[in-house]
Amino acid sequence: MKKEISASKQLVINMSASFVAYGVTLAISFFLSPYIVRTIGVEANGFVSLANNFVSYAGLIVLALNSLAGRFITISIVKGDVKEANKYFSSVYYANLIIAAFLFVLGSVIVIFLEKLVHIPDNMISDVKLLFTCSFLSCLVSVIGSVFSVAPFARNKLYLESLRNIESHIARALIIAGTFAIFSPKVWYVGLAGLVSGIYVLVCNLYYTKKLLPEIQIKRSSFDGKAVRELVSSGIWNTINRLGQILTDGLDLLIANLLIDSVAMGVLALAKTVPTIISGLMGNIVGVFSPNYTILYAEEKYDELLHQIKQSMKIMGVIVNLPIIILVVCGQDFFRLWQPTQDARQLQILSILTIACLVISGGINCLYGVFTVVNKIRTNSLVVVFCGFLSTLLTLVTLKTTNWGVYAVAGVSSVVSIIRNLVFTAPYGAKCLNQKWYTFYPDILRPALYFAVSVAICLPLMNIIPSGGWLILIVKGVITSVLSVLIGLFVVLRKGERRLLFSKLKRRSKNA
Repeated sequence: MKKEISASKQLVINMSASFVAYGVTLAISFFLSPYIVRTIGVEANGFVSLANNFVSYAGLIVLALNSLAGRFITISIVKGDVKEANKYFSSVYYANLIIAAFLFVLGSVIVIFLEKLVHIPDNMISDVKLLFTCSFLSCLVSVIGSVFSVAPFARNKLYLESLRNIESHIARALIIAGTFAIFSPKVWYVGLAGLVSGIYVLVCNLYYTKKLLPEIQIKRSSFDGKAVRELVSSGIWNTINRLGQILTDGLDLLIANLLIDSVAMGVLALAKTVPTIISGLMGNIVGVFSPNYTILYAEEKYDELLHQIKQSMKIMGVIVNLPIIILVVCGQDFFRLWQPTQDARQLQILSILTIACLVISGGINCLYGVFTVVNKIRTNSLVVVFCGFLSTLLTLVTLKTTNWGVYAVAGVSSVVSIIRNLVFTAPYGAKCLNQKWYTFYPDILRPALYFAVSVAICLPLMNIIPSGGWLILIVKGVITSVLSVLIGLFVVLRKGERRLLFSKLKRRSKNA
């Protein structure tokens, strides 16, 4: 019992830290994005997002090896097999060094011929090349040090990772602001700031590994080719899955650049700022549940694992949908104030189209962690990559046959993702846990209903309040949030769950 209480408290600590990290990231993006756009222009800002996308493409090479390293190392540590944990840790580290050398060559070739791969205005070629150089170097730092990020996961202390992310985001923002203020603003300063913050993350991870996993020792004698093959054979499906995700929505900026123009790419990159923050929130919170899933699975507590998954899906359904509701209700006013030089209505529509799939998949994302925990990734990955190819094809066809332009780039992928998650992900997740195929549908559809009811009630109410400055927008946002949370209590939670929640709140108020 004591162990369960301890795990529960650790979950609260990890989640609270993730919320704080999310808040800091949100605040930095809120002030930094308009500053960058105002200083170097929306077109140049688009190349920052494109450089990050290119790095994610290169990251496919390392994903097969590293995606399951945390799982194998954590399970070995939980079972007390230090020798096995050292074998996996050392093998991943040395294999990453080899991959980093290959990526260095690949990145160099891409930078040299960059203007032949994408459309870059003549006056920005050297600046954009330096941006991509910094981004690729940051990628190499991440690859070399990725295995050291396992420590907080293995000890279920992800709050340390959140604190580290807060510090690195603040450092990145200060470097960008400082270089823009002291020197003539250049887009590559953004890449330089990312490189420095990446080095800081690596140093922190080295410290956490030494402190949390003192039994881990990197030795060449511990390197095992069989361990690498085992990780790659399991993790290759994560690579395929990530390829599918890139084909679904990771090529949107590149497609906009090549088939429309670099300005459209810049507008789309700006519109994706809010969806990226919401997706980042979802990723952080989902990551909080993963260590507990892994530990429960290693301890063969399958009933408790199922309960944790269903509970986390409800939590995610509310957490992810709340900012999307606010975006739909208050988004146009927000973009008008946040980016006064841009078309606020266009930015809101593009943002909603980009993020629409999360209305359904906010909770479903918890199931992706299940595929990793039970090591059944192949089928899901094949479906994701098929849908990714389908999404890319449909986007290209739509661009050629309609005048929807950048709206098609943002919207097609969301539609394909919604269909995939409802038709495949939910029932397959249940099958992996030996449950009936419809087990998770109530936990998926309730948050979607919560979104629909909240928007239907809040949107007409907020339209009554005239648009104004930031104070009025904050008032609208607060009212929308309060109403949505109240609606969520009755739509997402069942009667027994509401009674339990209210009793806990009542008990805490008496003890206060």
